[in-house]
Amino acid sequence: MKKNKSRVLPIVGVLGCGLFLSMGTASASVAGALLLNGGSVTVSATNLTWTGFAIVNGATTLTYGAGSTLLAGGTDVTLQPLPGSLPVPINDFMAFSGIPLLDFTLDIAGPGSANTNCSIAGLAANNGACSAFAGVPIILSQGTQGTLASLGVSGTATDGTGVTSTWFGEFSETITTLSGVAGTVTPLEVQSFFGGPSSPNSNTLTTTYSGTFSASAVPEPSTVALTLLGASLLLVGLARRRKLS
Repeated sequence: MKKNKSRVLPIVGVLGCGLFLSMGTASASVAGALLLNGGSVTVSATNLTWTGFAIVNGATTLTYGAGSTLLAGGTDVTLQPLPGSLPVPINDFMAFSGIPLLDFTLDIAGPGSANTNCSIAGLAANNGACSAFAGVPIILSQGTQGTLASLGVSGTATDGTGVTSTWFGEFSETITTLSGVAGTVTPLEVQSFFGGPSSPNSNTLTTTYSGTFSASAVPEPSTVALTLLGASLLLVGLARRRKLS
């Protein structure tokens, strides 16, 4: 039993050292929460096109470079359009005014729901979610004020320091009005408006949007090397301690 315990100690030490060194890199890269308000998006059966600017929300905690923060209400954000056939990655998917080195690259949009039956029964059988067409990344669900449309996105972020971060988040908006629809807008009515689920048309819908995103640091190659060095030193120390005892 004593022999097994001595083997466990180095492993625990390696994991602890690796975690400590990895956490140390987060302060020098894009990290924190990004919240966007404002702006508008035009949605068709196959495309998303953002117009105007989104504004950084005051609750944003995102830092970049040597600890700089985004100016709440004073940093405009523009977004590149998303075509139906997504040409990922999309470099500079989110561009920040006055900060050209801050680059949010989009790698993944969606996935949407595998369910294209947006009727009440279809929603009930699929956790309340559907997509207007197969393969569309936007998820529709019923809200009290209308239909909630949400789009999950993720990718990588850089700020010119050589450190890469990963980010993920969601755009969302409640569709409260729709041409030809009276009362609370349902997912089925949104789906029908675009000709879904099998006959996409040329209809478009323009609405405002908001977005919430989270970015966290990915260790650099140098960090991995430091982790291995620290682990090696820790193992040497443990070996010497066992010899002395």
